[in-house]
Amino acid sequence: MKRIATITKLKPGMKDKYKKLHEEIWDDMVQAGHEANMRNFSIFWYEDYLFSYFEYIGENYEEDMSKKNALPVTQKWRAETGAMTEFVIEDTKLINLEEIWHNEF
Repeated sequence: MKRIATITKLKPGMKDKYKKLHEEIWDDMVQAGHEANMRNFSIFWYEDYLFSYFEYIGENYEEDMSKKNALPVTQKWRAETGAMTEFVIEDTKLINLEEIWHNEF
């Protein structure tokens, strides 16, 4: 299992809209994530920053994400959420974080 974490940044005033979209997540978007071997997806926020975490249980992360990202539902979802985010740094809307420590206490 691989743990994936990212940081994104919401545009000012988008917190409620972003939260509502995720509270009403489309069933086919959930299915796309499941078929891409994504599990236990969580999003946390602090001010305008979002920290996202999920667990990947497949064998080929790049291939599974590529297949998911090619789906029309994913492209529609990204258009919806992408309109609510802005660059975190320079020309980067999403920062992938490196896991430096894990312990299953």
